[in-house]
Amino acid sequence: MHLECPNASIHLADALEKLKAVIRHPGNQMDRQGCSKRANCDIYYSCHAERREFGCGFVVSRRLRHHVSNFTPVSERLATNRVKARFFNLSIICAHAPTEEKDDAAKDAFYARLEDTYDRCPNHDVKIILGDFNAKVGRERIFDRTVGQFSLHETTSNNGFRLIDFAAARNMVVSSTRFRHLDIHKATWLSPDQKTRNQMDHVVIDGRHASSVMDVRTFRGVNIDSDHYLVAAKIRMRLCRAKNVRPITQRKLDVTRLRSQRTTTAYSTHLSELLHQPTPLPVDAGGLWAHISHSMRAAAETAIGFKRPPTRNQWYDEECRVAAAAKNAAYRRTLQSGARKEERRIFRRKKREKEKRECEELEVLQDRNDARKFYQQVNRLTHGFKTGASNCRDENGNLVTDTQCTLRLWRAHFSKLLAGDDGTNPAVGGSSPIPPIDDNVDIPLPSHDGVRVAIMRLKNNKAAGADGLPAEEPAAKS
Repeated sequence: MHLECPNASIHLADALEKLKAVIRHPGNQMDRQGCSKRANCDIYYSCHAERREFGCGFVVSRRLRHHVSNFTPVSERLATNRVKARFFNLSIICAHAPTEEKDDAAKDAFYARLEDTYDRCPNHDVKIILGDFNAKVGRERIFDRTVGQFSLHETTSNNGFRLIDFAAARNMVVSSTRFRHLDIHKATWLSPDQKTRNQMDHVVIDGRHASSVMDVRTFRGVNIDSDHYLVAAKIRMRLCRAKNVRPITQRKLDVTRLRSQRTTTAYSTHLSELLHQPTPLPVDAGGLWAHISHSMRAAAETAIGFKRPPTRNQWYDEECRVAAAAKNAAYRRTLQSGARKEERRIFRRKKREKEKRECEELEVLQDRNDARKFYQQVNRLTHGFKTGASNCRDENGNLVTDTQCTLRLWRAHFSKLLAGDDGTNPAVGGSSPIPPIDDNVDIPLPSHDGVRVAIMRLKNNKAAGADGLPAEEPAAKS
């Protein structure tokens, strides 16, 4: 599945959400390596560094995103995801093997890289390899212990022998050919002429834990715009308890509403009521500011309100969903060509309409001489979508996706950076921190005129502090 298509990620997330799948392997083509966090899933991907070809990765549902401990991109054909469980952790390897037409050198290089990736996984982990092996596994009796007796094919292909040799050498079994199903539930690939069906996508697991795989079958009814069918494996595994702690984020106030005189008056009135309540006031400056900032925050939440988070794919409306549903219905009837063209035509039209509206908004911003919003809109349109800085690399160049590990890396980086060249700054990570200085000097409270001058010197359109109060809010009151 090509995830650079405009609606591919939406269809993939919706289709797999219906199946209640928690870990999925999409054959994707995205940019380089990383993790893209969505509302209902996280997409981990490993692609070619320069060309948009091949690629592999994982789609992890929101129910399991807190169990992922480490994601390791190896190449455009290999990636590893480690999941925390109760008794044994899971090391899941995503693989995309070369086709039968490739030369032996490319195949040997892939399996050598796969062997090295397998050996790097912890020995006590349950190791699962899944993906597109481009391998036909036959029903020869000599391979019954490794592949079972229920394959779609009678004989084994060259790639199939390579897969069996790799699995047998490591006491692994091919679980996708060990369950009795109809042939239509075994085929994983359909030729463009819709006449040839092969079973080339497989699930391989350690022989010790082969009984944990309850079932492996193909779901043909799920339309993911690919010549491969969706392969689902039901694995019985007890995961560890992970606390689903949501990060505390400060919501931004919609300060643009302060341009309205009605909103400004309502905010000033409500703030005056809160400040003049008959409650005992603290005598120190810190306590007074805590009381004032809490009152300003409460008044702003009531009178001003918060900014709405930006929505992705605003052009994907109900008409697009109807077109996608029509295409899916046609796909189930194997008459999908006309519906697919109609769907793409509607998607292109919706995107053009959205781009036209954005150009009109730019003209309005230019006429109003609102340079800040104008350049923000221009940068967003020219730079395109960015996944965000949710992951980083350690000193060895390995990609780190875990939130706590990322925070520890940034803390160590800034500690080393702020400590200087000799690393003797005791204020950052030193053994003997500088004690606080108390000279018993009373600091007088600021005057009313001094506070007013300080407020008037604040610059607009700057990030709010720890209290979440932007500069426009006190300036509107003053």
